[in-house]
Amino acid sequence: MDAAPNCAICNGPAYPECSCESERLQIAVKQAEHRAMEAKLAEIRDWVIAHARQHILNAFERLTSTRKQAHSAYLASLPNYSIYMQYSGHPPIHPGYIAQLQSQIAEAHAELKRGIDADWRASVLRYPEVLDYFYSLIELKIPSDRSPRVVEPPFAAAGYADRGYDHSRIGKESKKKKRRDREASVGYKDEQMIAVAGRSMRGPPAAPTPPILPGGYPRPPGMYPPY
Repeated sequence: MDAAPNCAICNGPAYPECSCESERLQIAVKQAEHRAMEAKLAEIRDWVIAHARQHILNAFERLTSTRKQAHSAYLASLPNYSIYMQYSGHPPIHPGYIAQLQSQIAEAHAELKRGIDADWRASVLRYPEVLDYFYSLIELKIPSDRSPRVVEPPFAAAGYADRGYDHSRIGKESKKKKRRDREASVGYKDEQMIAVAGRSMRGPPAAPTPPILPGGYPRPPGMYPPY
């Protein structure tokens, strides 16, 4: 006799093996992961994204701060720049110097903008590295195989006959309990009705028997002649 069980899904023979159980197991695993991990994964994801974004912004700010300082230093080194700024772009100098200075300022601004774009691109492209780092800080703890909660989970301690494993007994136990309650209620009502019926069938209580005196009762005086 082959004691190997048939497929639990299609009831096919154990050999050759079918893919029903493995496919259903994959579905059950995904559903269990969703129930157990979705909220935790969302919390971890939000935490990682928030810290990664803040790190990228901080790095970008440091790069642009250095670049802006260099830009300001370059402008200050240009001839006639201080008087140009003092007169808000209309200094009392030769128009040729003003045109040359404006061209240099425009080129410096364009270079600053190209540098800022490059800094931002370099910062954003570091997201994979930064995300990996912050995800690596998350600690996932798997219990020991010798842990009592692993060796004897609640359903094992109950002999695999709890609600999670023996669905067929749930309805039966419930029906048995309802039947016992109904029978107990009916029995109590029957006892009450029998007691009431017994009292009604017996009728009124009997009158007590008068006491009998020794020698009988004496004759009433005067009404009857003596014998």
